[in-house]
Amino acid sequence: MRLRLGILALVSLAATAAASSSSSPTSLEAAPPPPAPAPAPDAASRPRVHSSASEPYGYVASGDTGAPMPLAGTRPMVGIAQNGQVEVLTDDQGNRITPSYTAFTPDIYRERLVDNPFALPPSKRPDECPPCNPFNCVLPAFSCLNNGQCNSFNGQCICPPGFGGEDCSKPLCGSLADGSERYPREGESCDCKDGWTGINCNVCETDEACEDLIAREPPSLRGGKEEDDDDKAVCYKEGYGVKEMYQMCDVTNRKILDMLPNRPPQVTFTCDMASQECGFQFWIGRVESFYCGLQNCTATHEVGYEQNSTEYRCEQVQCACIPGRMLCGENGSVDITDFLAEEIKGPGKFTSRTGESSRFEEPAMNQLINDVFGDTHITIDCKAGECLRRRDVPGFVRPPKPNSRVGVVVSVCMVIGVLLLGLFLFWYLGRGSTSGEYSFLRGRIRLPTGGSPGANGDAARSLVENHIPAALQFSQLSYDLPSGKRLLEGISGSVQPGEIMAVLGASGAGKSTFLDLLARKDKRGTVSGEILVNGRPVSATEYRRVVGFVDQEDTLMGTLTVYETVLYSALLRLPRDLSFEDKRMRTLETMHELGILGIRDSRVGESGARGISGGEKRRVSIACELVTSPSILFLDEPTSGLDSYNAYNVVESLVQLAKTYKRTVVFTIHQPQSNIVALFDKLVLLASGRVVYSGRANASQAYFERIGCQCPPGFNIADYLIDITAQKEKAASDEPSVADALIQLDGSAGSDASGERRDPELGVRSSRAASSTAGEDTELETRNGGSSIASPIKRFFSSSTSGRSTPVSTPLTPELTRLVDAYASSSTAQEEQRDIATAKTASATGGRGAQPDELVLRNFKRATWWSQFKILSGRAFKNLYRDPMLMLSHYAVAVLAAGICAFLFRGLTLDIPGFQNRMGMIFFALALFGFGCLTTLAAFSGERLLFTRERANGYYNPLNYFAAKLLCDVIPLRVIPAFVFGAIVYAPVGLVPEIISFWRFILVLVLFNLAASSVVLLLSILIKNSGVANLVGSLVMLFNLLFAGLLINKDKLPWYLQWLETCSFFHAAFEALLVNEVRYLQLKDHRYGVDIEVPAAAILSMFGFRAQAFWFPDVTLLAVYIAGFTVLSYLALALFVRERR
Repeated sequence: MRLRLGILALVSLAATAAASSSSSPTSLEAAPPPPAPAPAPDAASRPRVHSSASEPYGYVASGDTGAPMPLAGTRPMVGIAQNGQVEVLTDDQGNRITPSYTAFTPDIYRERLVDNPFALPPSKRPDECPPCNPFNCVLPAFSCLNNGQCNSFNGQCICPPGFGGEDCSKPLCGSLADGSERYPREGESCDCKDGWTGINCNVCETDEACEDLIAREPPSLRGGKEEDDDDKAVCYKEGYGVKEMYQMCDVTNRKILDMLPNRPPQVTFTCDMASQECGFQFWIGRVESFYCGLQNCTATHEVGYEQNSTEYRCEQVQCACIPGRMLCGENGSVDITDFLAEEIKGPGKFTSRTGESSRFEEPAMNQLINDVFGDTHITIDCKAGECLRRRDVPGFVRPPKPNSRVGVVVSVCMVIGVLLLGLFLFWYLGRGSTSGEYSFLRGRIRLPTGGSPGANGDAARSLVENHIPAALQFSQLSYDLPSGKRLLEGISGSVQPGEIMAVLGASGAGKSTFLDLLARKDKRGTVSGEILVNGRPVSATEYRRVVGFVDQEDTLMGTLTVYETVLYSALLRLPRDLSFEDKRMRTLETMHELGILGIRDSRVGESGARGISGGEKRRVSIACELVTSPSILFLDEPTSGLDSYNAYNVVESLVQLAKTYKRTVVFTIHQPQSNIVALFDKLVLLASGRVVYSGRANASQAYFERIGCQCPPGFNIADYLIDITAQKEKAASDEPSVADALIQLDGSAGSDASGERRDPELGVRSSRAASSTAGEDTELETRNGGSSIASPIKRFFSSSTSGRSTPVSTPLTPELTRLVDAYASSSTAQEEQRDIATAKTASATGGRGAQPDELVLRNFKRATWWSQFKILSGRAFKNLYRDPMLMLSHYAVAVLAAGICAFLFRGLTLDIPGFQNRMGMIFFALALFGFGCLTTLAAFSGERLLFTRERANGYYNPLNYFAAKLLCDVIPLRVIPAFVFGAIVYAPVGLVPEIISFWRFILVLVLFNLAASSVVLLLSILIKNSGVANLVGSLVMLFNLLFAGLLINKDKLPWYLQWLETCSFFHAAFEALLVNEVRYLQLKDHRYGVDIEVPAAAILSMFGFRAQAFWFPDVTLLAVYIAGFTVLSYLALALFVRERR
């Protein structure tokens, strides 16, 4: 009706123009009275308003022909389009003219309709009628809803298609094709015509339904052409707007539906592509709640093989409420009027994908949906429809089917990889089988067929026999501590292949330090001098590949047997081209030579666990190095802890190795027996870090006799040499006696006037003991980096010399100085220098005895990375299940804790206490596993020394060891307990009974376990002291627990501290588990006679949690923590955990 009243105005030509010009009315009622109207036409010829959504304007047409005609013979006809534009259709002669479109504004109204001859006639109101207050959108008290436009000429609203009523608030029924004949909805829903659907019947369903709408297009717009197939109407349902698109949608957000069980929420969405404007209306129970106008909209459409995607993106969004409706002031409902008006600004986005729910997104609205309902946006299922001519339908071409072959191959490889990993673990952990390459992992060994250890060892024997001999020369070796103190000075000598060199000296003389220098160990101080192999310098990497080193302290894995210990060394260090049987034969041969084949099946044992004896451990350590048949073998005190018989056997086996296979052997020894001394080829005697003798062992007695030190008849020459050096060394020591130290602490004088010590009763043996004590302290500080109790005191007294540029040597007594000087000027020392010079010359000139460049040292490739990882993984798992207390404790704790939780938290309810219990159970589970991960400290700290020794001796690459330890810790101690706990506790407690939620629960527990253990692993590597590492680990767990989100609300933290929650892996796991559990829960509680119902997501937001944060950032952060701390742990292991002596 309003459209009929406001669409036309017939005016007279002359009189009305003059009256209008003089009065200049500002409203229809103020206009001068119109002339007498023309006689009304009959019903058959009564003009009607012709207007539809497909027509850009409204006009008057006759009832029988449909052609435009004027209402009066000589008066012009004016039309008002639906978009608020004025069109002059006929001139004053009644002839049709080309429509002219002009924006309908007050100025245009005054110019075109008041000040010109075509003025509109005013309305008449009898004087006796009381004043009325009709709807006038021009006035501030009235407004047009649903993005309707206000016609400032008549104060009426121009409504968008599908909406009517004086303020555009009522949905229209019928169909979009009915145009102005549509009627407002009277009941709860519209009865749409056939082929149309939607709350306001705007969405087409069939092509036939569009025929009436398209047929109303004037023939002039078709260019006078007749209709063909391309002109036929179709209902385009793709959802991509061509001209004017309509969609009808059902809201699918789970929590919104739960809150409105009998009032289904719906959405209508419309886009006018010409004006780049869209409309969005939100309905509850088919009653509109609020609407939004979207401007500056662009549409994109992506066509895929299996799925198409359409997106409308609008830069500006303005929303408003329908007063008194649900969510907008209705009794018992929240009022979001101010929120819509003030917060909703844009940009907005409407996205649809084939086979998926559509979504409407706007930043402020998304935040509202998240805080109240726990979703990220409004999700909707839509049905689109737009009436078009066939020629206007977009011609999208389906792309070719994508090639998914690569994805299939990758998926198959992943599945195969998982299966192989499972088979790999079962293969290593399986027992009972005695066949296969690594059958030693599953039971006792058997001697080779024939009973002889060397019966079938041809390849192993060739390894021993076919090698390049390596002569060792060293000249002017010196070593200075960082404090400036010089421990070794000017040591020279040489040893040829097939010879053994023994290093003698009293305790603290520097024997072990000297051997470290020869083995080119990483030292804290400064090393000077020259070490040559076959007369040439060799890089440290090449040098370490051809030498073996047996440390003074045995470092063995106590859970392994003797055979397994030696065999692991052979598998990791012998050439990779040797077969397993050859390596096994070499292992048995070595054990047979050292006399430990009889204890091959005995476990090594460790502190608190019974195992083999100390002497047997010493021989096992030697066997681990001897099995590789190194070109040069260094041993530090190989006979310590052995009786005289076994000591002789060890040295004799070394002599046999050197003589038979042309190996070079150097070792330190303390007080050897005379029968062992007879086996020496070369001898180096040290005293206070100086060389007293270096030369042929069988010439040593004659040399000392020449300088006045004659060994008594029948006396062991080795004991005699140690005695004379110890006596001379004692006199130079400034170490106070215990009595003197006590007197000095009391403030008394500790010495007489001459400065000499009192206690004349201390004899030679006491002097040796004092010297030994002082020397051992010094050497301990050197080798272990100052870890002894006395080292802080020593560093204090030596601090005064730390800044000196020139190293300071320990002062020598005149007697010891005489011995050192006597050797330096002796023919024996000169002979050693000549041997070194000869070797250098021969190597440089290629003379006799020189080796070609590529044969100076022959290196071979050891086990591959995969073989190293395989062997180390087997050793780690074997160590774990042979000492199962740690693994069983983890499983027992998981079962016990799950049982306690299942009992205490059983049957969680959907109310506030139930929400609290859920938080408490999740918090307890995380605390349990977090502090349980502190056991990772023992995973590496217990093997730190073993790792440093094996790494220094070239057993494996650190990455392989790290990966094997990680695998051994992750699967049995972190993954399985999480599965056990989750499987037991989930159902009895009453967590969300969905499969996907259960696996998410397990996933987060596993990821949290791995994140916590990776942090603790880093601490165990960085902190050597286990007590300190345990304390720091506990503090790290408490810190992360504090910022988990339960104890401190993130929103209450200062802005500059909120990042701490992001750094807490407890927070990431706690939030992820809470979101997984309570995101879609509806909590109900009864308080003070009132039933309270609130979404759990709303409570989550009150605690500072984000309901959509499960995958990102929570799970993503956990994965980042795991990767980051694991990489840092490896870098710390590779860079900082080295053998430094």
